[in-house]
Amino acid sequence: MRGAGDIVQLDSWGEFKEEVRAQTSLVALISESRTVIPKNGGRQFVALCPFHDDHNPSMTIDPSRNTYKCWSCGEGGDCFSYVMKMEGLGFRETLEMLAERIGLEVPKSPQGQGGSQSGYQRQTVLEMLVWAAGVYHKTLLNDPAAEPAREYLLDRGFSEETWLDFEMGFHPGPWQWLCDQARGRFTPEQLETARLVTKREQGQGYFDIFRNRILFPISNDRGQTIAFGGRAMPGSEDAKFGKYQNSKESPVFSKSRTLYAFDRAKDAMRTLKRVIVVEGYTDCIALHQLGIVNVVATLGTALTAEHVALIKRFKTDDFEVQLVFDGDQAGQDAANKALPQLLAQDIELKLLELPEGMDPPEFLEQHGLQEFQNLLQQAPDAWEFKYEHLVKTFGTESANAKENIITGMLELLAVAPGIQGTNRENILLNTLCNRMGLRPQQEGALRKQLSKLRAKGAQLAYSSSQTLQAHEFEQQETNQVTDSSENQQEIVDQLLNSTLDHATVLEQDLLEIIFMMPECITIITSNSVQHLIQNRLIRKMFDLCENLYQQKQFTGVDSVMAEVEDPDLKRYVLGIHDSASQKRISEKLTETVEDPRLDVCPAYLKNVIEQLEWEQKESQHRNSTQFAEAQSKTPATINEKMQKKLQDAALFHQQRVTRKTASPQ
Repeated sequence: MRGAGDIVQLDSWGEFKEEVRAQTSLVALISESRTVIPKNGGRQFVALCPFHDDHNPSMTIDPSRNTYKCWSCGEGGDCFSYVMKMEGLGFRETLEMLAERIGLEVPKSPQGQGGSQSGYQRQTVLEMLVWAAGVYHKTLLNDPAAEPAREYLLDRGFSEETWLDFEMGFHPGPWQWLCDQARGRFTPEQLETARLVTKREQGQGYFDIFRNRILFPISNDRGQTIAFGGRAMPGSEDAKFGKYQNSKESPVFSKSRTLYAFDRAKDAMRTLKRVIVVEGYTDCIALHQLGIVNVVATLGTALTAEHVALIKRFKTDDFEVQLVFDGDQAGQDAANKALPQLLAQDIELKLLELPEGMDPPEFLEQHGLQEFQNLLQQAPDAWEFKYEHLVKTFGTESANAKENIITGMLELLAVAPGIQGTNRENILLNTLCNRMGLRPQQEGALRKQLSKLRAKGAQLAYSSSQTLQAHEFEQQETNQVTDSSENQQEIVDQLLNSTLDHATVLEQDLLEIIFMMPECITIITSNSVQHLIQNRLIRKMFDLCENLYQQKQFTGVDSVMAEVEDPDLKRYVLGIHDSASQKRISEKLTETVEDPRLDVCPAYLKNVIEQLEWEQKESQHRNSTQFAEAQSKTPATINEKMQKKLQDAALFHQQRVTRKTASPQ
């Protein structure tokens, strides 16, 4: 084994991934955060599963394969899957973390994944931000110039322990103070890339972005400082630039993708199965200080699809997102702005609008923690939140009031991205009909009205609230389309846990066969059997195996695990392998038969191929029958296409009779 700090010279990115996977002991990795117990003389280990509420160790770790599997919730994978699921990281970040852990230097990125220059710039930016956070923090704690800031924080109820815990800082005010602090360490040009300073519009030189402000370091989900939020001191001249100010976006920071204190809240989120989202970092810190640690904050934006995707990476079953908005006009506007995006999400989302114009610290001071928790429990979902506001505004007694409510609810539905044509839309429309006392046949009129609103466009359809601009809606729709990770997770769950139709079972049988006997892939591909696979994910996995085989790298499940980066796909691969092991597929493949078309072939594989081919014929027959029935209702001459369909149907019936006759009784 190589020592720490060794540079790995490998021919390909894939080899480096496999090197990291091979050198990372999964038992040691998991034991860093939970107790691992040996079993079967050390051939296996068990631990409490971190991905569900586990009280009896149900996660098994196999050191020989370097994989884990929870037999209760179904999670499974390798070292990459484990870290990605636990920390909510992407594959590249996980690879870098594990490589650093075992002392390997990450080589240049493969083509298309970004060059080493961008990686170097990112690392330099992170180093500058960590340095700046330290300078700001030391200034708050020790500099006489920070005395007003310390008094302000104490007056606001933030203890000195909280200053330390959240690494709060302070900028004393001079326009080039940070530039001077950085002299000899970082150039002004470098500081600009970290959005710590900016160029003067007139003249030469740079000046600090944050001045005379209390600083709040903003971290990513790994706890790395990536930006700052600044609160202007009362009476400060810089307050004219905004009481609160966040870093501009940088190579490491995007406010639409970042939630303040997420790194601190993620463990409690997973344990409590809920997250509370507030509007600002001071509200968030106040709740953490009271012991409510499953709290995060947005950074001057409404909750975006990317925020929800980040939360979903850490969610468990029955997970709930609770959004808390201030009771003032700005809070109401923020709630209305978030509604369309919230309605479209397939996660339990509740909205709490605090009464009497209060923010969370004010409410807690006046009413206490228990009353706050009670309000959270009673908070409505996005649809109900909108409905309650419309009822409060218009009432429900008159026909005009009901018409306004219907229009308001349809306007919300019209701009919710990704919901059109879904079961969720059908349920909401049906609910609206029942609430308004409409007959079932009147639902069609609502759908026509909804279509007209959608045709007007997002901005016009939602003009009654004037809270969603057209370009924001387009961005939300783009996010909805491109974020398919959640759909893939659902597909994997269905394939591994659901009762499947016969054709899909047979398609998965092909994967089980090539995982247990890789050489069988030549029989399948030489006869084009893979083209019969209809399930997209199964076909995707088979194509991956075929590609590896053509490169002479396919050795079964281990080679696939090394190639796949997505944790859900890794879980699927392990699930298929475990299913094959339980069914003893390897033993079933030992008996061979000779076949004119398939040559010498395992009898079990031959049977699967024949059944899959028959499934395709039955599917084609059903389509032909439906086509013929539709054509027969229209008085017309039988054309060539129709005649071909009828001939195919007749041939299929003849084959089915022959097949049944040949089958054993």
